[in-house]
Amino acid sequence: MKVTEVMSRPVVSVTPDTTIKAAAATLVGRGISAMPVLDDAGALVGIISEADLLEVEARRPDPRSQATPLAPTARSTPHVVSEVMTRDVVVVPDTAEVSQAARLMLDQGVKRLPVVKDDRVIGIVSRRDLVRVIGRPDSDLWAAIDQRLHESGVLASLDEVDVRDGVATIRMRASSRDRRLAESIALGVPGVLEVRFSPSEDG
Repeated sequence: MKVTEVMSRPVVSVTPDTTIKAAAATLVGRGISAMPVLDDAGALVGIISEADLLEVEARRPDPRSQATPLAPTARSTPHVVSEVMTRDVVVVPDTAEVSQAARLMLDQGVKRLPVVKDDRVIGIVSRRDLVRVIGRPDSDLWAAIDQRLHESGVLASLDEVDVRDGVATIRMRASSRDRRLAESIALGVPGVLEVRFSPSEDG
């Protein structure tokens, strides 16, 4: 499964000159946790997240905790997105598989990835999007496995595949080579956690 099948779109974005106030309102209003930052040509120059905005608030001094008056804060607080955005953005190409995106998120310690095609952002894939893949209904997994087995030439009929709680059981009388092929095909279906062969017909 490609990341384009699970990513969120259309892309909600801001520009480097968008005010922090407006960016925060957009995140809240759209119910999202981050947005790509695009320049006037549509190129990706950063990403702004809830964490970036919380950092702004955390840096503000609390006058109630100070015994003496605070120094003037005029022009000392960030006002636009370019001042607080993350500039080194980890991206994933539109041709990537869901499993590749998951590994990249874990390796880089990020929660979301802009999906790019021809250097343009076409979507956002998040951890939640990938968790939805793991939570795919067994009926969807069964249909995908059965279709792929037929397309591969491995003999299988509709009652030879069973999926429960993400675990696929394949019943087939075939050579070890075909069983290995069937296992590889089934594990290639996003959301399949394990593949087993029925002992009674493992032959």
